[in-house]
Amino acid sequence: MKKLSLKNEIEELTKQLVSIKSVNGFEGGETNIANYIFNIFKELSYFKNNPNHLCLVKTENDTLSRHSIISYLKGKGNKTIILMGHIDTVDTKDYGPIEEYAYKCDELPAKLKAFFNLDEDVIKDIDSNEYLFGRGALDMKSGVANHMAIMKYYAQNLDQLNGNLLFVGECDEEGSSLGIISCLDKLCEIKEKENFEYVACINTDFHTPDGDKDEPCVHVGTVGKLLPCFAVFGKEAHVGDSFNCFDPNLLLSEISRRISMNVDLCDVCPDGSTVPPVSLKQMDDKNSYTVQTSLSSLGYYNYLIYNSSISEVINKCKKIAIDSFEDIINYLNSQYKKYCELNHQDYRKLPWVNNVYTYEEWYKYLSAQNNNFEKEIRDYALNLHKENPQMDLRLFGYELIKKSYTYYKEKNPVVILFFGTMFYSPVACDEEKLINAVNKAIKDVDDNVKMKLFYPYISDMSFLANNDSEEEIEMMLNNCPQHGIKYFYPYKQIKKLNIPVINVGTYGKDGHKFTERVNKNYSFDTVTNLINSIIINLL
Repeated sequence: MKKLSLKNEIEELTKQLVSIKSVNGFEGGETNIANYIFNIFKELSYFKNNPNHLCLVKTENDTLSRHSIISYLKGKGNKTIILMGHIDTVDTKDYGPIEEYAYKCDELPAKLKAFFNLDEDVIKDIDSNEYLFGRGALDMKSGVANHMAIMKYYAQNLDQLNGNLLFVGECDEEGSSLGIISCLDKLCEIKEKENFEYVACINTDFHTPDGDKDEPCVHVGTVGKLLPCFAVFGKEAHVGDSFNCFDPNLLLSEISRRISMNVDLCDVCPDGSTVPPVSLKQMDDKNSYTVQTSLSSLGYYNYLIYNSSISEVINKCKKIAIDSFEDIINYLNSQYKKYCELNHQDYRKLPWVNNVYTYEEWYKYLSAQNNNFEKEIRDYALNLHKENPQMDLRLFGYELIKKSYTYYKEKNPVVILFFGTMFYSPVACDEEKLINAVNKAIKDVDDNVKMKLFYPYISDMSFLANNDSEEEIEMMLNNCPQHGIKYFYPYKQIKKLNIPVINVGTYGKDGHKFTERVNKNYSFDTVTNLINSIIINLL
């Protein structure tokens, strides 16, 4: 296999991409970087002769105007490999007083040394000159730069391409994945128009040392994610009459204790396990101080999966809510009994009853009790989205559930379990030819690289394939109150594509930190040749 020597070009492209501020959620930036890539490709002779093979894709159902970019090269035959990478980054506020240098790779290291007390490892990496620092240098503009350089190489050496390459630079990966979701129709359209057979998607999202294992990896598949949310409704009272209240914060705290960092909830595969679920938010609905106890509260949790089904996650979470509810009822009764003894009062068991629903169960229950519920709750949701289009997706779902609670005649304490965000499907790659191509590439390029089963971080690869049944997907959507109003899961397009996914990631340290940095030798040379070897082996 001929080795590609594109290291200097990829490093320079990475610096140029980092210099373009493309922070997720800020108007203009994500489109600016898409335009930058578009203009580089546009100057190549191939795209001058085939301008319809290059386009910008505007995000749909978005409150911002932003774009992704798709381009493709036609070589020989129908087999097609997708080269994918996201072009947005997280914010740069963590750089503090030197924020402006977050986009200046050459100047940033000296500024980091001057303004911060850095760990020895960071100082060592700065002095080694083996790392490139900057926001997005690791996550994941170096990966995008790799794909751009490979596209440029084959555009100029089309006779060496025994198939087709399709580049996707998607926006909004760090947010709601509207970039890749909006690209799916275009990918389906190109597939039909050109009679392409999508044999693989090669993503280049970053990875870092795993604990004490400092080893670069190629991942064949990607982890999935659900966001179970718990809306807890209590019984309000004056704080001076606290045993007449049911504190939703108390119950939610018990749910958090049982879920957050609970290793028993990790999903396991032969390589190891997911990280355990962790609390991402816990709040009540009080906006100002009063001496009335809270009526409701919300908590939600990052829940990663390899093999678990949606129904299994729902059942585990519902059981946790039921067990937590039971424990809190018992705790309150035991405390009330002690209180009565201290105050020489007769003890009577408190009236609280365990009451847990999934959102699907809750919706059916209220629909049966109220003839107008379904229409009125949908009208409320449409109006809420119209008046507050930028409302957080999770809080939008919580608001719908709070509105639904007004239809609840009994007004007893209750827990409602729902999903608060888009579904990231776990994808396991079992394509023998692709796995063999990866193994051969590792052997040919760098046999120190390890092959692992699941990319451990959330990525847009989850929107290119789905192994769930229609029943499982329907269950997920029925428990997502935002779906069909503010969020649309593109199940049909994903199933239509169903592309095997792998991640040949750039390697570095401290993703999403102000000391983010990418290892230049591995990421600008080894990664490039691993990708190219896989392309040759597959096509």
